[in-house]
Amino acid sequence: MKLSPHKELQPNRVLLVAVCSAFLVGLDSMITVPLVPAIAADTGTEPRLGGLFVSAYALLFALAAPLCGAMSDRIGRRTILVGGLVAFTVGNLLTGVVSDFSLLLVCRAVAGLGAAMIMPSVYAMIADTFPFERRGKVMGIVVAGLLSSTVIGVPLGSYLAYLVGWRAAFFAVAGVSVLVCALVLALIPVTPAAAPAQRSTASPGAVYLGMLKRAVTTPAVLCVLGCTLLWAFALYGMFSNIGVFYAERFGFNEAQTGLAIMGSGAGSMAGALLGGRIADRLGKRTVLVAAALVAAGGVTSVALIGEHLVPVLIVFIVWGTAVGVGQPSLNALVSELRPEMRGTALALNSSAQYGGMMLATSVAAVLLDSGVSFAVIGVICGVCALAVLPLLTGVRVAVRAEASGVTAPSAEART
Repeated sequence: MKLSPHKELQPNRVLLVAVCSAFLVGLDSMITVPLVPAIAADTGTEPRLGGLFVSAYALLFALAAPLCGAMSDRIGRRTILVGGLVAFTVGNLLTGVVSDFSLLLVCRAVAGLGAAMIMPSVYAMIADTFPFERRGKVMGIVVAGLLSSTVIGVPLGSYLAYLVGWRAAFFAVAGVSVLVCALVLALIPVTPAAAPAQRSTASPGAVYLGMLKRAVTTPAVLCVLGCTLLWAFALYGMFSNIGVFYAERFGFNEAQTGLAIMGSGAGSMAGALLGGRIADRLGKRTVLVAAALVAAGGVTSVALIGEHLVPVLIVFIVWGTAVGVGQPSLNALVSELRPEMRGTALALNSSAQYGGMMLATSVAAVLLDSGVSFAVIGVICGVCALAVLPLLTGVRVAVRAEASGVTAPSAEART
C-alpha cells in the first residue's frame, strides 16, 4: 500500500527508526576497531596502517554530511535516509567481499557516505517531530541507541568474527541495514520537503558552499561547531587508543579491554538517557557545562591514577557517563540554530564531529609514536573538553511559539 505523501510523521515511529538507525551507524563505526589486526593480516598490510580503515569512513562522512543534509532539506528526509541505507548496505557487503586493502578503503568510504546520509536525516526528523522543550530527552534516547552498539553490537560482532572470520561481521552489519531499511519503508511516510518559503531555493551545491561561508561568519554557528569538534577530540583522542593503554598498563587482552569498553558504553547510555531529561528541565547549556567539567577530569585522570586498576576503571566509566550526558544537549542546541534549514545545520555538525574524531586520532597517533605518554594525551583531551565552555557563551537559541500553526519568536530558550 502506498503511503500518502501528506501523512504526518508519528513521533513514536520516528523515534523507533531513529534509534535503530543510530545503533546501526554506531555499530559500523565501532566494530572495525577490534577487527583491524585480522584485516591487516588477511590482506598483507602493516597493522599500523589499519587506522586508515577507520579514517576512510570518517573522511567521507565529514565531507558528505553537509551536502546530504542540504539535500534532505530540499527533497525530504525519508528519501535521503533510504538512499543512505542502500549505500550503507552496499558498502558493508563489498567490504566483506574484496581482499585488496586499497579497495577495502574505498568500500569503507562508501559505507561512510551512507552513514553521512543517514544520521543528519535522522536527527532532522527528530527535530522536525519533537518540540525543543522535549528534544533533550528524545535526543538522549537516540544517542543512547548510538552508544548501545558498544555494549551489545560490538561484542557480538567481534565474537562472530572470532568464530567465522572478520568478513562475517560486515555481512551481519549489512543484514541489519536491510532490516532497518525495511523498517523505514514501513513506518515513515513519504513526506514533502520544506515549502519553498521555508527553505533555500539554491541548489544543494550552492547551499553546501553557503553553509561553509555561514560557519565562519555567523558567531553562533561557529561556536557550536567548535564545541562539537572539541567535544569529539576530547573523547576520541584517548578512547581510540584505550586498548593500547590497557594492554601496556595492565596487560589486558582483547576480551578484557572489551569488557572495560562495555562498562564505559553502559555508562554513556545511562548518561545520555538521564542527561537528556535533565537538560529539558535545567537547560541544555547548564547540563553541557557540568558534563564538560566531569569529562575533562575523567579523561585526564585515567592515565594519571597509576597502576591501580579499580580506580582507573571507575574513572573510565565516569568519563564515559559524562560524555553521554553532554551529547544530547549539544545535538539539541544545534537543532535550533537555523530551524528553517535544520537538516543542513545538523549535517554540518556531524561533519564537525567526525572531523574532530579524525583530528584527534591522527594527533594522538603521531604523539604516541613519538614517545609521548598517555598522561599527556589525557591532559590534551581534558583541555579540549574545558575549551567547550567559553564557546558555549556564543550559542543562543530563540524559543519559537508554534501553537495554532503560528511560528513566532519570543524570549530566549532555556539553553
